[in-house]
Amino acid sequence: MGFFEELKNCFEGISAANKELVSDVKELAAESKRDIISDWKREAPVFGNPIEKVDRAITTYRNAKEHFPDPSLGPFNPDLQLKNIMKKLVQDNKLDSKIKRAQHLKVNRFGYSHHALSIDRCEVIHYQDFIVKTESIESFAKGADIHILDTPRLFTKDEVIARAYSKLGERKYNLIFNNCEHFVRWALNGEE
Repeated sequence: MGFFEELKNCFEGISAANKELVSDVKELAAESKRDIISDWKREAPVFGNPIEKVDRAITTYRNAKEHFPDPSLGPFNPDLQLKNIMKKLVQDNKLDSKIKRAQHLKVNRFGYSHHALSIDRCEVIHYQDFIVKTESIESFAKGADIHILDTPRLFTKDEVIARAYSKLGERKYNLIFNNCEHFVRWALNGEE
């Protein structure tokens, strides 16, 4: 047996011992909790009984959560499902990985250009259909190439995103004075 195999076996043994230790600690903690609740019920039932009910409710909730599927992964929430698919595509490098948080994005459409602010590599916030809303990168691009503009940023990325979200749902679109490009520039540096 070589050195590396012995080292591997050593680490596997340590890992198994750690798993057993964690299991034992969890079991000990559960026993201690049951003993404490039992003591409270016996010594001070006014407090012990409600504590036991709360503990049972928490346990029931945790058990139910483990057995029911996450609705965001199913047909109950298609927007979240689409976001998960988009994130997976980004991870598989099938989308442009140059897009990062708080970047000024532009796509050229027939006769005009459209602007948005990237929230992350999968989602943007922009004026669309006369309202500020979030949307997937794919939906924003509509098949066009996405250009990243080097617009000056005076705020941190978190502040830029927070500024943009503060306008979410706004319906003050104006082609001349408050359009999609104005919105992105305002979020990045306060320019109108």
